[in-house]
Amino acid sequence: MSAQIFAAATAMALAGFALGYAWKLSQIKRMRTEAARLRRLAEHDPLTGLPNRSVAERSLKVAVGAATRCATVLLDLDDFKDVNDTWGHQVGDAQLSAVADRLTAMCTPLDALACRLAGDEFLLLIPHADRHVILNEVTAILDGLHEPVPLQVGEGIAIMVTPGASAGIAVLESGMSWTDLLHRADIALYQAKALRGRAVLFADGMRHPAPADFVHRSVRLRERHTMARVRSHAEL
Repeated sequence: MSAQIFAAATAMALAGFALGYAWKLSQIKRMRTEAARLRRLAEHDPLTGLPNRSVAERSLKVAVGAATRCATVLLDLDDFKDVNDTWGHQVGDAQLSAVADRLTAMCTPLDALACRLAGDEFLLLIPHADRHVILNEVTAILDGLHEPVPLQVGEGIAIMVTPGASAGIAVLESGMSWTDLLHRADIALYQAKALRGRAVLFADGMRHPAPADFVHRSVRLRERHTMARVRSHAEL
């Protein structure tokens, strides 16, 4: 009889241990899932799902620290403010999401990282540094973004918006810091915005334009490229 009691007690103890172990495993799984969710929130843009600025900066630091052959691309949409002002922020957000999806699709075959920095500004980190190849690849990305996007502006009302973008490219060189790399890409982006819809590779001697010159040029460009393009798509 005592043996039966001992066996029953042992079985109950083992069952209790198994239940406790299963509960601990479920708690660990729940904690890991929650940690992954919080990490994603901290590292990804909530609108587009792309990695955010902190991931971009960390990736640049890693690439520079490892002396990885890479290029940084700063990409800025053209006329995005006009879309927002004309159709509202909901349409602007939809356009940003569409652009993000296209960047992801085009960067994946290149093993490149696409991040959203803020607003309509994106960063691409392309892991090789042949200058001619990089320029061709980024030009192809801009061409891919320029395909029309159907967007809903109301119930039963759709428009076609053609995203345009300009890009500044900087190639990592020996002894360069990650901030130097970004600064060069930013200078190249200024040149690209002046040419509108172009990819420009940083070259020695490039400088930021004087503030007055840049503002004057921007005003002329905006006068030359009005909302006619967006409106013409809306009429289709």
